[in-house]
Amino acid sequence: MVFENPLILGAIGAGLAVGIAGLGSGIGAGITGASGAGVVAEDPNKFGTAIVFQALPQTQGLYGFLVAILILFVFTSAPAWAMLAAGIGTGLAGLSAIGQGIASAAGLGAVAEDDSIFGKAMVFSVLPETQAIYGLLVAILLLVGVFSGPGVQEIAALGAGLAVGFAGLSGIGQGITAAGAIGATARDPDAMGKGLVLAVMPETFAIFGLLIAILIMLGIMF
Repeated sequence: MVFENPLILGAIGAGLAVGIAGLGSGIGAGITGASGAGVVAEDPNKFGTAIVFQALPQTQGLYGFLVAILILFVFTSAPAWAMLAAGIGTGLAGLSAIGQGIASAAGLGAVAEDDSIFGKAMVFSVLPETQAIYGLLVAILLLVGVFSGPGVQEIAALGAGLAVGFAGLSGIGQGITAAGAIGATARDPDAMGKGLVLAVMPETFAIFGLLIAILIMLGIMF
């Protein structure tokens, strides 16, 4: 049975972490990069600004790479299902980079018209990052064995990874909302507060996923 070999599950987890998260970052960075190419064509002095915004959705790929490396370091000591769950959670949550790319592209477009909106555009653009951070947090907790009850070595750990991973996809919706809020704030700076309220709403589902993942890990301690 393939699932009886912990090294196989660990290898799959490492691959999913860096593979799925890299997919999200690639799409997100591509969306922002396309916007950046247009902006630089109009104003070459905006190249540095374009690089800054394009770097934002690349962090999810770095989180996936980090977790994959961590899995390789604990290959023979961490529970097999925890390694698989860490990879799934980090990878799926890393798809939030697609939403962040959409928001970053909108932010870059707004800054191209008005430099003074840079700070506000950055605030909206970093919002979808939190889903990926939740995935990274749960992955680290699983791998370092903070929740080391007997159940963590079984399929319950997989539930924690799935919870935070799929809930992290809410970052795509958050990025779309943030992109709209950036446009509204560019037209009326006083709209930022209401735009933030709308933009953080999709975050709720990621928090639900994080809480369930933690409850699963806490529950299997007893």
